[in-house]
Amino acid sequence: MARRKPRSAATYRRRGPVRESYDLVLIVCEGEKTEPEYFTGLKQAYSLSSANIRISHGDGSDPVSVVKYALERGRDFDRVFCVFDRDGHQNYQQALDKIAGSSMGRKGKLEAITSVPCFEIWILLHFGYSTAPFVKAGYKSACDKVVDAIHVHLPAYHKAFGGVFEHLQPRVNDALNHGNQLAQYNQDTGSENPATRVHELVKVLRDLKK
Repeated sequence: MARRKPRSAATYRRRGPVRESYDLVLIVCEGEKTEPEYFTGLKQAYSLSSANIRISHGDGSDPVSVVKYALERGRDFDRVFCVFDRDGHQNYQQALDKIAGSSMGRKGKLEAITSVPCFEIWILLHFGYSTAPFVKAGYKSACDKVVDAIHVHLPAYHKAFGGVFEHLQPRVNDALNHGNQLAQYNQDTGSENPATRVHELVKVLRDLKK
């Protein structure tokens, strides 16, 4: 019997992520830890390829820097999402205007996924629905007050909480329902606090492979 030809070393190397047939998506987050970890966990839960879904912190921690990064790096993607908060940022509206005035924005390729006052509103919606506004009080910012509300349900939570999606995964459908309710409430009343569009991005990622 003829001996098999030895396999080359390259045969045994781990293959990189393979691009699949659905959209290429870039998600640029203002936050360095919580938001990227949440979307990374979600990507894994929905078995989305890393070749199709790229999650980045960008080059800065304010809304305009997030949008600039998305405009520079998003040309080769089918859809690009900028995830940022109002939370006291002076250039929040400037970032929204920059998206609206861009070619990518006008084509619907670039979208803002905003939260008021902060991303933690989306975390809180995993545990229940509320329209109560969050405002600065004493030495605590509005976002600090949201985190306090999360602590009622998840005492260990903080803004750099590791494995956040794994803790919240059983409640994602609840959060989606609550996000839809809150968006409808905001539309009906004109209220902007609290508010979030994160449920829209979660639905996009959930349905990519359908």
